[in-house]
Amino acid sequence: DGAKGERYMGVCDKDGCDFNAYRMGAEDFYGAGPGFTLDTTKPMTVVTQFITADGTDTGDLAEIRRLYVQDGKVIADANSTVP
Repeated sequence: DGAKGERYMGVCDKDGCDFNAYRMGAEDFYGAGPGFTLDTTKPMTVVTQFITADGTDTGDLAEIRRLYVQDGKVIADANSTVP
């Protein structure tokens, strides 16, 4: 509960289990206009792949990949510049 100052108590990732390109240092990855890798003024498709260790649908999760498709191009998620 943020109002009680308890936001970071507990075992959950309170900022979200995510990879936020901007927060991770790629400030020009996602935004409005042609100055960004992903231009939010244009349509895009977000693809999330759940990769298992053995390549089957029931195997142990080994990796989660996020890809974007915009203007016919496949764009990989931004790389982190935060150590």
